[in-house]
Amino acid sequence: CFSVEPKLNLTKLKNNESRQHGWQNVLAEWPVLLFLAAAVWLFFWPLWIAGYTFPQGGGDLFNQLYPVWNYVAHWLRQGIFPLWHTGLMAGDPIIAEAQYGLLNPLNWPLFLFSPIPRTLLLLRDAFTLWLAGAGLYLYLRRSPVWGFGRTAALTGGIAYMLSNPFVVHLGHPQFNDVMAWLPWMLWAMDEAMRRRRGIPPAAGVLAALLLAGHGQAALYALLAIACYGLWQVAEGGWQHAPRRAGRLALVALLGGALAAPAILPGLERLPHTERSLVPWEDRRGYEFPAQMLIDFISPRFHGQGYRFWAPWNRVESGYAGVITLALAFLGLMSNWKQRRVWFLLGVGACAYLFALGYQGPIYAHLAPLPFFSATWKTARIIFLLSFTLAIAAGLGLETLLRGSSRQRVRWALLLLGAGTVLWFQASHLLSPVPAGAPQTNALHGLHLAALMLVGSAALTGIPSPAHNLARAGIPLLLLAELVAVGAFAETDPPSSHNNVHAEALTYLQADPGWFRVDVDVAAKGLWSPSALTAEGFTVPQGTGNPMELYRYNQFYWTIPYKDSPAYQLLGVKYIIVPKDAYPGGKGIWPVFKEDEWIDIHLNTNSLNRVWLIFDTLPVADRARAQEIISQPDFDPAQKATIENGPALHTHGEGTLDVKFYGPNRMAFNVEVTERALFVLSDLNYPGWTARLDGASTPIYTTNAIFRGVVIPPGKHQLTMRFRPLSFQLGLGAAGMALLLMAALVENALHRELRLFRISPGRVISSYE
Repeated sequence: CFSVEPKLNLTKLKNNESRQHGWQNVLAEWPVLLFLAAAVWLFFWPLWIAGYTFPQGGGDLFNQLYPVWNYVAHWLRQGIFPLWHTGLMAGDPIIAEAQYGLLNPLNWPLFLFSPIPRTLLLLRDAFTLWLAGAGLYLYLRRSPVWGFGRTAALTGGIAYMLSNPFVVHLGHPQFNDVMAWLPWMLWAMDEAMRRRRGIPPAAGVLAALLLAGHGQAALYALLAIACYGLWQVAEGGWQHAPRRAGRLALVALLGGALAAPAILPGLERLPHTERSLVPWEDRRGYEFPAQMLIDFISPRFHGQGYRFWAPWNRVESGYAGVITLALAFLGLMSNWKQRRVWFLLGVGACAYLFALGYQGPIYAHLAPLPFFSATWKTARIIFLLSFTLAIAAGLGLETLLRGSSRQRVRWALLLLGAGTVLWFQASHLLSPVPAGAPQTNALHGLHLAALMLVGSAALTGIPSPAHNLARAGIPLLLLAELVAVGAFAETDPPSSHNNVHAEALTYLQADPGWFRVDVDVAAKGLWSPSALTAEGFTVPQGTGNPMELYRYNQFYWTIPYKDSPAYQLLGVKYIIVPKDAYPGGKGIWPVFKEDEWIDIHLNTNSLNRVWLIFDTLPVADRARAQEIISQPDFDPAQKATIENGPALHTHGEGTLDVKFYGPNRMAFNVEVTERALFVLSDLNYPGWTARLDGASTPIYTTNAIFRGVVIPPGKHQLTMRFRPLSFQLGLGAAGMALLLMAALVENALHRELRLFRISPGRVISSYE
């Protein structure tokens, strides 16, 4: 091991300051940024060239996000930004579910297309990987903390953007977005601490990270950001510490305020979600096992994707390439006296110990705290270890390239020895691996890692006259390793079944009525509710999101059978069932049987989506309402429960006309001869308000979860609007933040212009 100690050179420092700042210099990096884009394209070659699909099983991307994004795009084309989804369950406040990413800037280009082409989704996912690689490359190049050369910074960028945490979450782009913004945030913090005009960009990057939409990833990233900020405040010296800390506090305030339109509704939604019902003692099970440390050499040891065979939950391994691991070892050991190395060691070690969950020394003390108790999947923090390994690998290559020929030869011999030992000892490591395909896959992975070590040894040992070959060869070899290991990890082979339900889809689309389409639990693997939602249908189920509203799910899943009175309230006209399945009860029979895999049954018991009731049963709470509507003799067409509302016992008549039914506003013409209850089969949720003939009127929780409004005799216009106070407060906070950021930018430009007028020939540094 050897070290290259940094030397203080005032002239070089001034040149570095000029090099590190200024977008004109950043734009000069375009060849490397273009190379990173080509590297991402190469990684996805099974998709672009071989016709594979990704990710395996769909993940959040196709099962949860695509139907919602299509819905948003549809309404945006009509000039409406939807806060509420009318097509999921009995309605869903999608603005309050950060994972849907309505305010995530990376999703906005998708919303320009309706329907959204699936190819565009893949490009969006690929862009996130490029964003991560470009961010780390520029951070390592431009940050005063590192200042790496191009080859070392490029190596770190490749290692990070194609590491296993990114590959595992290809179907969860919201998680990848957070990881991608992390290096940009650290670079922006460097700028903000040293220059006031760096505060607005840093706040914008922080807001983008928070708006990405994954609470767990954001929490773990914020921990690393906070540690970095504390370290850099201390590094600046005590005379500058208050100024640096103040600027970072302002960045945090502005960034949080910009993200408030998503954060505040999300906090309002959290107590209503399925996840909030999980007992504190049960919030475990997604922990990083110590046995998976070998997966840092090859993730094929325990298998990737559906090849995962270990008895614990499938978690990301943190693998970033065995070449990355070797270079990181060199970088850390050779420069162990530097404080920046100790920062990497500290963050990496804490991330690993935290990832162990209750098996480690950290998480048990943090679990009872707010946010930690709600984000208990500790294994996901392992991406911070991948992040530190990528930086350490860049440091190792920087050290290697600056070393002498003798030192490089010694390192090459060490790599050669490690590769040789791993090759011949690989079979002895397979005892815990099941025989057959898992063992073969694990052995191939270890042998590939051994070959990578030998190949990097050959490149490292190249004599000095041809040493430029090593500069280019090592990052290229690392890229080849990561592509070979990860390109097929989350993909499905080409399928000839592009649309197996085309005729059934045509049949449903031919009905112009206003209804919901349900999927029997036995048919969900044949035609998912998400697929129907993506086609524009309204379904009474969710997408499997763990943040779904538990009140509705409890209502839906406690309905005992399809011809029960409670099921009539959902407005389900058609039911998708497996081929030749028995009808779900009286009044339900098959009407379409031409599909190879499923049948469509007609539910003649279903009520309309909106109706009038003249006989109400007042109740004090939802439990009592649920008890009443679950009775087999309950007639939902004639009676309705109303929570803390008036008792009606009239025998009137009425008519309904639906004027508009959209995501944020609904309008109806109602005419009744007697006082009546207007019932809409949509969920009653905080933020919905009603106006009758322009005057405010209360919305009552009807039939346990739905919306009801009392209508006096006569002709009336009823409107409902979804305007959650949390979202309005968030918009106000974001608006104030934008105004303050504009003032900061104007002040910085005015100050620089004034200094330039005073001394036009002088180079002015705004550091500190």
